[in-house]
Amino acid sequence: MSDNNQDSVAENEEVKAEGAAEEAQDQETAAPVSDKEIILVAEDSPPNRKILIHLLQKLGYEVVGCENGEQAWEEAQKLRGNEKFVAIISDIMMPVKDGIDLLRSVRGDDELKDLPVVLVTAVSDKEYILEAKSMNVNGYILKPVTFARVTAKLQELFPDKKINKIAS
Repeated sequence: MSDNNQDSVAENEEVKAEGAAEEAQDQETAAPVSDKEIILVAEDSPPNRKILIHLLQKLGYEVVGCENGEQAWEEAQKLRGNEKFVAIISDIMMPVKDGIDLLRSVRGDDELKDLPVVLVTAVSDKEYILEAKSMNVNGYILKPVTFARVTAKLQELFPDKKINKIAS
């Protein structure tokens, strides 16, 4: 095989590998395709995000986890129109776009404006709470996030739905 042919084969293999990596990355951030209801979680702290995702999955939800409000807003737009998309649970204090700005974006979107949004907070800053209330936030979960707090809030949001009281 000539050097040109070897270079061509190597380039083809490299292009295939790049394509496979991009496809895997796309699947990681792709909208869920299960029949479960979907809750989007925005939390910048990896341990807190992992706990929230785990608790919601135990309750039978499909969960889309995001590192900040900007990423959550992008995912919410992808889920727009999906009848399985039932709520957003977001930390208030995050870099890039905080929970208040995410709430503002959701409430300003014609298709998403009625979607329940719950803010997770360790702060009791009245300014944040009043601002969120003025934008019709659906509730708060105080940190530390616990199974009991999450299930109680979901039962409040969806009173007609039986929330599994699985042992945490």
